[in-house]
Amino acid sequence: MLVSGLASAALLAGCGGGPGQRVRPVADSTAVHVVDPGTVPGLSVATRNEQDGRRHLYAAWPRIPGADRLTAALAAAADERIRPFLADTGDRTPGAVPELNVQWSLAAASGDVVGVRLVFAESAGASAGEARRTLWYDGRTGEVRPSADLLRAGGGLAGLAERVRARLGGKGDPARVTAGADTFSSLGFNDVGDMVVEFSDNTVAPGSSGRVAVVLERADYEPLLSEFGRRAYAAAMAPRPRLALDGSATPSPTATPGATPDATVPPGRTDCATAKCVALTFDDGPGPATGRLLDTLRDARARATFFVVGTNADAHADLLRREHAEGHEIGNHTQSHRDLSRLTAVQVNSDVQRTQEIVRSATGTAPTLMRPPYGATNGTVAGVTRSLGLRQVLWSVDTNDWRDRDAKVVADRAVRRARPGAVILMHDIHRTTVDAVPEILERLAAKGYTFVTVSELMANRKVPPGGRFGGA
Repeated sequence: MLVSGLASAALLAGCGGGPGQRVRPVADSTAVHVVDPGTVPGLSVATRNEQDGRRHLYAAWPRIPGADRLTAALAAAADERIRPFLADTGDRTPGAVPELNVQWSLAAASGDVVGVRLVFAESAGASAGEARRTLWYDGRTGEVRPSADLLRAGGGLAGLAERVRARLGGKGDPARVTAGADTFSSLGFNDVGDMVVEFSDNTVAPGSSGRVAVVLERADYEPLLSEFGRRAYAAAMAPRPRLALDGSATPSPTATPGATPDATVPPGRTDCATAKCVALTFDDGPGPATGRLLDTLRDARARATFFVVGTNADAHADLLRREHAEGHEIGNHTQSHRDLSRLTAVQVNSDVQRTQEIVRSATGTAPTLMRPPYGATNGTVAGVTRSLGLRQVLWSVDTNDWRDRDAKVVADRAVRRARPGAVILMHDIHRTTVDAVPEILERLAAKGYTFVTVSELMANRKVPPGGRFGGA
């Protein structure tokens, strides 16, 4: 049962406020405290994706200025899961496509301590499970520390194991709670300062049990903390991040200095019943090169549609606002980029709703379009999107830019396959894709194409909520 990441999405779903208002999670004592990544200066997101008939892979982790060792450690932790997954899925097999999904959240980001929680969700055939790991960064020494380092040497782990066994109850087997760093790979704190001890599937209970977590009140765990653990607690509980690990507040690399979005909106909407239209669509962002892409589109007075992943959008509300202000369309690509066809209706709703809230909070307008990750959809997904008033958008031209990191190859493929009414799939998380866009714009414009949003393209088509548009 996939509980941890999906439960997190459910906990984050809630009633949205106006622009600039944050959505508070539903109370749950086992939910790890989450720092808003948009409040951390200079934070960007590294993303890796693959989507073919052999496997589905999406992995993301943060890059934090001044914490290069942490970025490297997070990349290595993701790679430890990705390498065997790729090796085991080299050949196409019958049945559901295997999936590996790596998500992240900030457990702390204040002063000189950063905590990053990773959740690895893997599905292959009938088997599925999650692993959880929280890494901590000590800005004073530049070291990356495992969760076990929150505890003092000489009895800290043993004391934690004893307390957890007493509180495990029927959620797991106390005999499987050993005093080792591998057992306690994910320690954090909830919103009120209790310690959350969470386990990877099959660690202290069968995978079918779902996420297993134990909560310890401060009086129980404080005697076990190391000096670093006390600093980590203070960082997690700080009311607002004060992160400047490199001694400066670095501006976001995705922002474009001097941009004046309200002065660059392209001209009015195009009637694609008479014009030769094509829709450029960009998935998985915002990414490090999205600001440069927006510059290119602005200079060409071209509109596009961005299907954003909620975790990336949450970190870059500035780019969402710029996309919206410059006349582009923002679509929903879910919160965690999971294969929705594997999930229940409640889980799909949670994953979609959270990104609706993030976009609405940043721009004042919620998406009306949703692109299911990997194009994986079914009746359950259709039912949820129908209930939310969303239309599903697929594509008719796949540039395979995730595979061919060559701007010329991507541009040639997009131009060669373009037809009037085409929906072209690309990903703005790849710099080579952004490099290809000027040539795509120039060559297609020379062929008489007008670049429009998906909603403009489908304006003369009757696509009901829950329905699909843009398939090959």
